[in-house]
Amino acid sequence: MQMERYRKAAILACFLCASMVCFARYAVRGGEGTPLKVIDDRLNRIEVWLVYGMEGVEISYTSTTASHKWYRYTSRIAENEPVGGEIRNGTTSTISNLEEGCGYFVEQESVPTSYCIWLIDYSKYLYDVNSLKAVAGSDPCAYVNLMGDLPVRAMSYNNPAGIPAAVERSFDVSYRTQEWDEANRMFNSKLVELSVADPYGNNILPTPLCDTEFQLKGDAFATHFGKGKTITTDPYQAVKVEAHADTTLIPDNYPGMTGGDEGLSAPATISFRAIANEPVAAFYLWKIYRSEDENGADNPLVRYPGEEIEYTFAEAGKYKAVLEVSDRTSVCSDTSVEYEINIAESWIQIPNAFSPGTTPGANDVFRVAYKSITRFRGWIYNRWGVQMFHWTDPSQGWDGKKGGKYVPPGVYFYVIEAEGSDGKKYKRSGDINILRSKTIQDEAIN
Repeated sequence: MQMERYRKAAILACFLCASMVCFARYAVRGGEGTPLKVIDDRLNRIEVWLVYGMEGVEISYTSTTASHKWYRYTSRIAENEPVGGEIRNGTTSTISNLEEGCGYFVEQESVPTSYCIWLIDYSKYLYDVNSLKAVAGSDPCAYVNLMGDLPVRAMSYNNPAGIPAAVERSFDVSYRTQEWDEANRMFNSKLVELSVADPYGNNILPTPLCDTEFQLKGDAFATHFGKGKTITTDPYQAVKVEAHADTTLIPDNYPGMTGGDEGLSAPATISFRAIANEPVAAFYLWKIYRSEDENGADNPLVRYPGEEIEYTFAEAGKYKAVLEVSDRTSVCSDTSVEYEINIAESWIQIPNAFSPGTTPGANDVFRVAYKSITRFRGWIYNRWGVQMFHWTDPSQGWDGKKGGKYVPPGVYFYVIEAEGSDGKKYKRSGDINILRSKTIQDEAIN
């Protein structure tokens, strides 16, 4: 029972002590505008306050007892000196005639040393740059640097242990760039807004994709004291380029042409169209070469300086089409656009039956299936050797008519000669069965 009373008493004492520490607090007043607390480091028990000018600056401390004393330090709290001249009003005391760049604190009996208050006169560190310019970084295609006529001074302080630190500033930078819209396949204007700690430090401002002006505003503390300033650079000429491209197979669907993973069928005509951030992007170069050739890139089949190119791949093999886009000063380029094109080896297959006039749209035309056929001739004869049809385009076919009327059902004969993009020659002949309903009356006479 006795131990329980001691335990409760200890808890109450701790609570009262904590309440006294929590109740004790500082207040900073004076200077031009409202003082601003910029650091609240509870681990190191220090607050850093900015004031604008030291005139009339004072610090008040309120606690549960009037028995406390003021001290200050410049390097570390262990090397302190007493501060006199405080004005007391009950449990609140106030000191004035303060110095910038010092730490102030209060000690009172039976209570741990309270927080330290470090004062910085911001009027001595005001950002007051009068000129600003944007210059290319060491990698002009990646980032831009800002340069001004004055350096930004560091606002330093020492924590109670004597460890130096600095108050971070925050400057707002804004400028225009372009952003790729994948859904609409186009570039759109975009406003970039960044916050940097030091505009003349190692901040990396991403290089814009268009000519623009950089605007610097700050810092945030100057804005708080009503001293904020905005300055704009002269127009910056952009050099970074970003390339994209579209391709179109012309036409993209031949009747009878087979698809699949084996590649495109020759002759395959592809249109390549470059898209970049103009007017920064000014020079376009397309190169098409055989990727299987050892020096294909150095000896391209096509080297075309323009945004759009149309090329017909007539031979089987593997190809690459690469795009290079450069800016108007030839400082930056983009070579990221690359296409691989596989033109399949030749192949042909001939059906042996079809049903013209019976099932419209389904097996109603005699047509070969093929891949990479570059030359073609075909003939169809009846059983008496009369020519029914002749064609030279493998994508075309016979609709089973002669003189505008369907021929009678039965057996007919074909002769086909062809050559593939790989040089392979074909000569095929055989019979065709025409399957058709007897109800169709518009038959030609054999």
